[in-house]
Amino acid sequence: MNKTQFARGFSRRNFLAGLAGAAGAFLLNGESAAQAPAENPRRIDTHLHIFPPTYVSMLKDINVNPGGSDGWTLSKTLEDMDRYGTAAAITSITLPGVWFGNAEMARKVARACNEYAAKLMSDYKGRFGMFAVVPLPDIDGSLREIEYALDTLKADGICMYTQNTDETKGFRDRSPGDPYFDPIHQELNRRKAVVYTHPKGPDCCNNLVAGVGGTMIEYGAATSRCIASLIFSGNTTKFPDTTWLFSHGGGVTPYVLERFLSGTAAEIVPGIVTKGQGGTGKLGDNPKNVPNGVLHELRKMYYDCAQCSNMIAMRALRTMVPVSQILFGTDYPFRSAGETGQGLVANGVFNAAELRAVNRENAMRFLPRFRT
Repeated sequence: MNKTQFARGFSRRNFLAGLAGAAGAFLLNGESAAQAPAENPRRIDTHLHIFPPTYVSMLKDINVNPGGSDGWTLSKTLEDMDRYGTAAAITSITLPGVWFGNAEMARKVARACNEYAAKLMSDYKGRFGMFAVVPLPDIDGSLREIEYALDTLKADGICMYTQNTDETKGFRDRSPGDPYFDPIHQELNRRKAVVYTHPKGPDCCNNLVAGVGGTMIEYGAATSRCIASLIFSGNTTKFPDTTWLFSHGGGVTPYVLERFLSGTAAEIVPGIVTKGQGGTGKLGDNPKNVPNGVLHELRKMYYDCAQCSNMIAMRALRTMVPVSQILFGTDYPFRSAGETGQGLVANGVFNAAELRAVNRENAMRFLPRFRT
């Protein structure tokens, strides 16, 4: 598709109609917002949070508000899944995670969280999988938990956050692409593991805008920094067998794509010229780090649609990557399966076959337990 074709297909009428549908998905509430699907889509939710008792207790003990845990119950989770067509969900631990500078505590809480998630898999066979949390930036503890989670608990993958801080070792906001984490990446690559990432607001940049929380802007930026860290450090080239899944449509990556591509070997996206357009080219000029090009690396990663199922975000994402790389994800309990599913239908971006792929089929490629 060239630039003219893209503009023709994305007419003002289509834009306004799609925007109205997307807005409707955000504004409706109660029964109208999330009607049960006429045909059960049997979705696989790759972004659903749980709050194990040990995790909540640990946060309260250190006077950290476990956001989202108020009112959360397993029964409400299952009700949301059953009501709105979610056949299975891959659980994960949301922010702030288990690391607060104490390796022993982080290891203990990570183990308890993972065993809780594994019990859900056992008690509700076929309904739950798990992305196991690890006590990063504790390298040794994380390697042990990776082994236990994948070999003993049979986790579907590992959950990491977009940056890590360890004041005891004098570093803040290290992204996963930092060489410090290479031992983790070597092991994950050896195992051909799936790694799900969740954004974490950087310590450097909290409360930059009065009245605007980190969830509004910083989480999207943090996800994009994580992606840039992995690609431009050469991590995704050195460790090509790891499958990466990013939250929230890859953050702001689709919107800064031209900057990601600027200065790299010629890579063409409709409407974007990637050489000589004012970029410094510093990030992408080293072919040793990104020999196959940035776009190649971006298009082998996966992205969920949690909190971005609207037409604007999804059209941008599907222009950057094939539909095969987009997955259903709700961010429950912060969004419901009904809201997210309604957004995907209302946005007008996907045809029926593509919706089936996003809802279920794409995830089945790397989540073998749900292929039946």
